[in-house]
Amino acid sequence: MSSEQPYISSIQLPNNGEVFRNLKRAKRFAIDIGGSLTKIAYYSTVSYRKVSYNSEQGTNDEEAGDIHLYESSELERLHFVKFETKYIEQCLDFVQKHLVNCKDSIIGKSIKATGGGAYKYAELITKKLGFIVEKEDEICCLIKGCNFLLRNIPDEQFVYCKHEDPEYRFVNSEPSIFPYLLVNIGSGVSILKVESEDKYERIGGTSMGGGTFWGLGCLLTKAKGFDDLLQLASEGDHRNVDLLVKDIYGNLTNKS
Repeated sequence: MSSEQPYISSIQLPNNGEVFRNLKRAKRFAIDIGGSLTKIAYYSTVSYRKVSYNSEQGTNDEEAGDIHLYESSELERLHFVKFETKYIEQCLDFVQKHLVNCKDSIIGKSIKATGGGAYKYAELITKKLGFIVEKEDEICCLIKGCNFLLRNIPDEQFVYCKHEDPEYRFVNSEPSIFPYLLVNIGSGVSILKVESEDKYERIGGTSMGGGTFWGLGCLLTKAKGFDDLLQLASEGDHRNVDLLVKDIYGNLTNKS
């Protein structure tokens, strides 16, 4: 019997190919337009019926068919979509097509936008979707989103100890999630020290990040997109290219 404790699954993504799920019941949109990838988040409502039974009426199957009661309820569901920024116009066309009959349900008739593309593509978004673009500070959005995950999603915070078994130990974020280091890997990399809801500072970073990985990957392989590169990376072995200790000292072994 395994002694390892199964961890709670935090966020489940759909396995099917339907990217913009339940788009016609969307209530609020937010978009992060980066140099390489664009990310869209939106929440929608999902209606369902729940069967309830009245145990005080009827005992046989024939009577039971008459005492089924249905309760209608509505759930809120959060959706995430990502795609290459160069396809943003086609993506907005798709969203616009599916929002033709439900624009009145969008809260505030606006879309929250962040990232460098929030300025570059603001006019295009308004033209395609007819929404007011409300620009938000990228770092503030990043920290608020991270705080939300740490407080609401199980097993999002852990301590790493290389020589322990297991190496990763998940911890409870209560009573406070602060302080923590936030490493944001986008086209470049930024390292932020977050001390409270509104106190943080950038303590490091590099211009080498996803953009460098993407550019070199396309030059060195036949990959045609970011997802293709991620798939190739998952199948590779870093020891074939990384400088290892044995490359410096030789492959030392104990000899009797």
